[in-house]
Amino acid sequence: MQLNDLRSKISDLPKNPGIYVFKDSKGKLLYIGKAINLKGRVSAYLKSTDTRIIRMIEIATKLEYQVTDSDIEALILESQLIKKHQPQFNIVMRDDKQYFLVAITDEEYPRIFLTHQRKSNRIKAPIKELIGPFTQGSSLKITLKQLRRLFPYCTCKQLHNVPCLNYHIGRCLGFCCLRDQEQATSDMRQVYQRNIRAIRDLLSGKRSSVIRQLEQEMKSLGDKGEFEKAMALQSKIERVKRVFEHALINQSHRELAKPLIHLQKLLKLAKIPARVEGYDISNISGTHATGSMIVFENGNPDKNSYRKFKIRQTFSPKKISVGNLTGRSKNLGGQVRGGNDTGMLREVIERRLNHPEWTYPEIMLIDGGKGQLNAVQSILDNHKLDIRVIALTKNGKHVGDHLTMKVSGKFKLISLTKLPESTKNLLLAVDAEAHRFAINYYRKLHRKQSIS
Repeated sequence: MQLNDLRSKISDLPKNPGIYVFKDSKGKLLYIGKAINLKGRVSAYLKSTDTRIIRMIEIATKLEYQVTDSDIEALILESQLIKKHQPQFNIVMRDDKQYFLVAITDEEYPRIFLTHQRKSNRIKAPIKELIGPFTQGSSLKITLKQLRRLFPYCTCKQLHNVPCLNYHIGRCLGFCCLRDQEQATSDMRQVYQRNIRAIRDLLSGKRSSVIRQLEQEMKSLGDKGEFEKAMALQSKIERVKRVFEHALINQSHRELAKPLIHLQKLLKLAKIPARVEGYDISNISGTHATGSMIVFENGNPDKNSYRKFKIRQTFSPKKISVGNLTGRSKNLGGQVRGGNDTGMLREVIERRLNHPEWTYPEIMLIDGGKGQLNAVQSILDNHKLDIRVIALTKNGKHVGDHLTMKVSGKFKLISLTKLPESTKNLLLAVDAEAHRFAINYYRKLHRKQSIS
């Protein structure tokens, strides 16, 4: 498909949530995707530098779509179609990530977990059923959270003597995780099993069937004169319907989008940044030096895309003054030294860019100031990549207090206190996650050497 043809097809797309499908000349499905905004999501393909996406577009001759009432409904429909058709490029383009699966355990009181693997060591009980694959964990978690309020189930890993906290907040039926389960009546056990079936069917795209069964049960209760129970069930039916309504689900996405929209304006980006990458270096005097790359997609951590780097090059320790002492420097006999973080950052960025199959971000957030920003920017310029770099610069207490960025070739400093609270919190969260991921890897390497 020529880019001009794709632009023409994109102009016809609505801004609603839904799924889109690329097909080849024989009608074979090449790729199935979901979107909160179909037009915005598919438009991003025009600017993609991912070789797999470029190849898929070259092969494609048709672009079709289906509008849904909500992002969650799109997620479930996408899951069903991927499972049924297993399109070539859905497999190829997930080779550096893993799909989400909903696992239902094979127990008297089944539990529900999210997993990436068909066999997981985290889940001790045997798995009876796996629902999926799902491509987006954030939407799936929102769905399960809301469904659990309507259809409570157990997630406790051990049995205990008293009802758990989730029981007290209405997310567990209480008897299912007690050591003494004999107090559970036959009716209570049936309710639990019905809850699990309802969640399974809703996640499998059988919403109409679930609602129809609930309506039949409500009518039966009314016919028996159990009006209070019938009214409670009617309320549940309405809440199930609202879970799949566009306005309710997208509320959380709008909240997540606010800081991204502000960053778009602040950095004068062509579009709202969908992907933000954060980088950090962890070392003590250059030993066991590690680097981290973490990813936030649409305001949420995408842990499948995290990458860690063991620094390969040898860097001479860099002398720094006591006035610039940071929490990651070490006092050696009265002389303060630190690893060459800028050189290490250069290595990490170069190695990251050796992987064009990893989707490029709109924003790179680095820990540092003018020197680190210049180092990264020069590498991106050499690769001719239009990625905006911003540095989170920290005060003497190693707490981020302002952004360093370049505007028209000149440095600009912006205090975090001048940013909206949601934008500031997002930037601090990205930085904190990058530091956490780097320091954890550093500690792992340090422990290995200590043991050996």
